[in-house]
Amino acid sequence: MEKLDNFVKKNMIVLVLLFLALGLVTGLYVHKNILKDLKLFIIPSAFIMLWAMMINMDLTKFVNAIRFPRELIVGSVMSLIIAPLVMWPIAIIITKNPNIFAGLMLAGLVPPGGFITYWSGILDASLPLAVAIQLVTFIIAIFWVPYGMKFAIGNRINMNIAILIRSILILVVGPFLLAIGTREVILKVSGKKGLKKITPSLHFLSSLMAFYLVFAGSSLKAVFIFKHPAMIILPIIGVFVYYLLMFPLSYFVSKRIFKLSFEESIPVVYGASTKNLSIAMGLAISAFGPLALMGVVSALLIQMPMASVWYKIFEKIKTKHESLGEAIVEEIETEERKIENAVEKV
Repeated sequence: MEKLDNFVKKNMIVLVLLFLALGLVTGLYVHKNILKDLKLFIIPSAFIMLWAMMINMDLTKFVNAIRFPRELIVGSVMSLIIAPLVMWPIAIIITKNPNIFAGLMLAGLVPPGGFITYWSGILDASLPLAVAIQLVTFIIAIFWVPYGMKFAIGNRINMNIAILIRSILILVVGPFLLAIGTREVILKVSGKKGLKKITPSLHFLSSLMAFYLVFAGSSLKAVFIFKHPAMIILPIIGVFVYYLLMFPLSYFVSKRIFKLSFEESIPVVYGASTKNLSIAMGLAISAFGPLALMGVVSALLIQMPMASVWYKIFEKIKTKHESLGEAIVEEIETEERKIENAVEKV
C-alpha cells in the first residue's frame, strides 16, 4: 500500500487530469438520470476523504503554539487574511461566474494542509512552528471561513451562510472529531507503529475520494464546461498568478518585514501559499455546487508544481545562507589566530 500511496503522490496532477477528463467524457455520453446518482455519493466521499486525512493530526502538539506567539500570528494572518485578499482581485478579473468565484475564494480562505509540515521538514525548517500554524489556523478557520466567504462574495451569489456553516459542521468538524476518536483507538490498540503502518492506506483512501469528487463534479457540469471552456482555462491561469505572487510575498513579509529567521519563514510561506484543498473541495461542492469545485480543482493542478519550484529556490537560498555563515565563521577564526599570533610575538 505504501508503494501505491507514493505512486499517487508522485502522479497526483496527472491523475487529477485523468479523472477530470473521464468525468467530462462521462458527462457528455452518459444519460442524465445516471449522472444524477453521482450526487448521492458526493457528501459521503467528502466526509471519508477529510476523515482519513485528519487522523494524522496530533493535537498534543497544539501546545507548540505557546512557544511561537509572534511567528504564529504572522503565519495565521498571512494564511487566513492576506492569502484570500490576494486571491480576491484575481478571481474578480478572471471569472464572472459566481460559483467558480466561490471555489477560487475557498481555495484562498481555507487553512494550510499537510504541505506546510512536509516542505518545512525537507527544508530543515521549524517543524514545531509548522505544526502550530497548521493546527491553530484549522481551528480558527472553522469560524472564519463562513464569514470570510460572505464578505468576499458579497452580492455575486445568494449565499446562505447557514448552509455553509452546516457544511463546515458536517464536512470539517464531523470528520475532525471522528478522526480524533479513530486516532486514539488506533494508538491504544497498536501504538504509534500501528498508526504509522496504516498511514499510507489512509492517504490512499483520502486520494481516492478526492478523485471521485473531481470525477463527479466534472461529469455533472461536462456539457456546460464544453460550451464554455474558458470556465476552466481562465481559473487555472488566475491560480497560477496567485501562487506566483503568494510565495515571494509571504517570504518577503516574514523575512524582511518581521525579521524571522529562514527556519521560521519557511512554515509561514508554505502555510500562507499552500492550502488544504481537500477541505475546499468538500465545501465547494456541498455548499456551492460542481462549478465551484472546478475553481478548487484549478488550484489543485497548480499548487504542487509551484510548491516544488519554490522548494528548489528556497534550497538555494538556504545553501547560500549556510555558505555565508561558514565564511563568516572562517573569517572570525582567521582573525582570532592573527590576534593570538600577535600576542605571542609580543
